[in-house]
Order: sequence, then structure tokens, then C-alpha cells
Amino acid sequence: MKPKRIEYIDVAKFLAMILVVFTHGVKESNFVAFAFAFHLPVFFVLNGMTLKVENQTFGEFLVKKLQRYIIPMFGLGIICVLFDLFIKWLFNNPIADHFMFIGIANVINQVRLFAIWFLPALFFTDIILFGFHRLAKGRLWLMCVFSLLLLGIGILFNQFHNVALVWNFDAALFGTIFTYIGFAFRHQKLSTLYNFVTNVRWRALLIGIALMVATYYISQYSYEGSRRHLEMFSRYYLPYYLTLPNAVMGSLGFILICRGITNPIFAKPVEMNLALLAFHQVLAFPLFRFKVCPEWWAKVYQLPVSDPQYILFNSTMTLFAVALITVIYFAIKYSPLSGIVNQPLARIYRRGMSGEQ
Repeated sequence: MKPKRIEYIDVAKFLAMILVVFTHGVKESNFVAFAFAFHLPVFFVLNGMTLKVENQTFGEFLVKKLQRYIIPMFGLGIICVLFDLFIKWLFNNPIADHFMFIGIANVINQVRLFAIWFLPALFFTDIILFGFHRLAKGRLWLMCVFSLLLLGIGILFNQFHNVALVWNFDAALFGTIFTYIGFAFRHQKLSTLYNFVTNVRWRALLIGIALMVATYYISQYSYEGSRRHLEMFSRYYLPYYLTLPNAVMGSLGFILICRGITNPIFAKPVEMNLALLAFHQVLAFPLFRFKVCPEWWAKVYQLPVSDPQYILFNSTMTLFAVALITVIYFAIKYSPLSGIVNQPLARIYRRGMSGEQ
């Protein structure tokens, strides 16, 4: 039986993805420093909130995670390579020899390639936390100790070997603690706390706003002082004592705000998240900037991020990306490749495979 979806978590996942798309379209700024303080960690926390590790073997768990993360990583990655080739051809950019071969090799290696680099990092955090749950025999405090020890390893690695690892395992060293926080937050052992902050929508909204305000000021303090912010893509975490707690606070604040405003209209589109993640930078953004609205882009690209014209342009580009990728998503969903967007095979193909009339 398919588990019932939690509406506000789907809202948070979709709106967090919209925030990712929007921020990928703007240049370095105070706003980006604020958004980047939590916009990737929040996916780890949300992942932990829906993570199920009980009553299944490791083999069963592994198969599910391969289907959820790794098959999409390969499938969407190959389509991204094809879209990248199309954009280069469309704009008359030089195409390297053996472009497809190199692109597919990079998809297999997957070191910060396209926006889908995030999928194997989520895969590793789930596998690691499953192991921690078994080692700790379900004791949350011991799982926390293991996750913090792994975070310590990540910090040391980040200090002395600031490189990305294959399948972005280095991001999982940091992501595991966020996944654990989401897992513990919704765990039945902490149900009193969870129910207090989520059962009443206005209370969740107020707590969420308070946490986000604090996140904003801390992110601005860190950014103005050192011009740094938490960015898992580029492995910038310094200063750890500010960025990491701030990421937890911002993630929980964002999720609680989504609990306060939860609405089915924002929950249903969550199924498009993988397609949005994969294709907004490689396809939608270059098309909008250089084919759909090149004059507008030439007019606004040097403006500050706070300028209303720049905000309008980027908001319109985000909407364009959602509209274009919605079409692509449904084309994939109702094709034999539906598994790469985590959707079941359409009935017409199941009938064909089973020989039904």
C-alpha cells in the first residue's frame, strides 16, 4: 500500500525547488546569501522527515533508493547532455570531439554535474542513516552522535581536501546531520514537540517566521563580514559555527511556514521537482535569456538584484522554466521512461507488456 503523502511536506518540497530555480537565475547578492543559507539543506531535512528505515532489509531499502535517486540521476543526466548539445548547436557554440561520450562519462562519474548532482548525495545520506539506525538499534541520541561524528569528518575533509568526490559523497558528509534532524523531528519519540509546533497552523507559521527572520540576520552578518555563505555546491561552509546551525534554523523555519500556508495547489506540482531540478539551468534559462527575451536580458543583466526590473525578469524566467519543463515532465511521465522522474509506468505500456487487450 502506497503511504499517504503529507501535504505540507509536498508544499515545502515544491516551493523549495522554486526557490532553487529562482536563485540559480540571479547573481551573487545579499538575497542569494540568505537563500543559500538553507535552500539545499532543507531538502535533506525534508528527506529525513519522510525517511522510513524500519521493518525492511537493507536489500529492500537499497533497491528503493536506487530507484528513487540513482536511476533518475542517470536517466535525467543523459537527457541533460542531449539538451546541452542542443543548446550549443542552437547558439552555434563549438562542440567538442566525442561530446556525447564525454558527457555520458561525466554523468556516470557525477561530480557536481548539472543540478542533478544533488541526487547521489541524498542517496548516500539515506544509506548512511539506515546504517546508523541499525547500529544504534533505533536510539535517536546515538544516531545523533554518529551523525555528528560524520559531520566532524566532513569538516576535516573540507578543511584539508577541498575537492568534490565521486557521486558527491562529500556533500553527504554534511547532509547526513540534516537528514537526521528531519528524521528525529517527525519520529514518534519526539511526537510531543512535533505536534506542538505543527498541529496548529498559525503557531507553525509564527514559529517559522521567527526562525526565518533570525536566519536572515545571521546570513547577512556572515555574508557582510566574510563574503561567505553556506553553498554545498562549491563546498563553502565557513564559518561552520554560523552556517551549519543557521542552515538548520532556516530549514525548519521554511518548513514550518509551509505548514502554515499549506495548500493543495502548491502540493500537487511536487511530482515535477526532479524535472525542474534537471532542466532549468541547462535548457530553460539559456532559451529564455538568449532566444525568447534577449533584448530584455541585455537591458537588465547589469542591474542589481534588488532592482524591480531585475526581479521581474528573473520571476518571469522562473515561470517560463516551470511552464516549459511541465511539458517535458508530462512527456517523460507518459513515456516508457517514466521511472526517471519517479513515476510508475503508464497503464498503456503495462498492458502492452502483460499482453492485455
